[in-house]
Amino acid sequence: MANSPYQHLRKLRSTAESGDANAQWELGYYYENGLKSHASKVVVVADPKAAIKWYTAAAKQGNSSAQAALGVILSSGGAISRDLPAAICWLKMAIAQGDCSGAFNLATIYRDMGKAKLAFRWYEKAAAMGDNDAYLQIGLCRLFGFGARQDFELARASFHHIMACAFPAQFSQRSNENARYWLAILDLIHGPVKKGRLAQVRSLLETANADDDHEQANELLNLIGKTHHLAAA
Repeated sequence: MANSPYQHLRKLRSTAESGDANAQWELGYYYENGLKSHASKVVVVADPKAAIKWYTAAAKQGNSSAQAALGVILSSGGAISRDLPAAICWLKMAIAQGDCSGAFNLATIYRDMGKAKLAFRWYEKAAAMGDNDAYLQIGLCRLFGFGARQDFELARASFHHIMACAFPAQFSQRSNENARYWLAILDLIHGPVKKGRLAQVRSLLETANADDDHEQANELLNLIGKTHHLAAA
């Protein structure tokens, strides 16, 4: 019989307190995000300060997942004070161990700081390390000339890369939807919209909005018209 979440938590805490870095990282994760039982009862209440405590313990032992998580939580602010220098330091430690999410999050920090060239450089490194979600950001940088030379065809290639990935687990669903949305935008702004191109644009927007949760794609569909079966729904 499988252990209950409460039993797992007790064992996990004991292992973490004994100094096990993986257990410390996992305990930090539960404190960052909270944990509920299968009956939706709260097992762990989200506590960012406790998350930082356990992430730090694991990160100091070289756990790259904890280093990356610590970089994110320290850069996000909210319930805890933002510490960008520390966040950047921990993310670079994670990156040195091959953590591609660390490179993506470091790029996002630089983006939000307005350091466009640094952001673009780190998004490229994240992509080279295997983070396919980074291709969406690279495409947007190329599309708008943010930190890189504006180039519509290179932007298009980045968006197509996400769509061409064989395994959905290699990227987030939202990245795929957004890649389709921005490809549609590129088709709309690249010269006159002829009947064939409009059908292609409509197809991209409808797949981007397949779950009816992409507001921008839906707005454009309302403008150019949906396919008959969708319009009648």
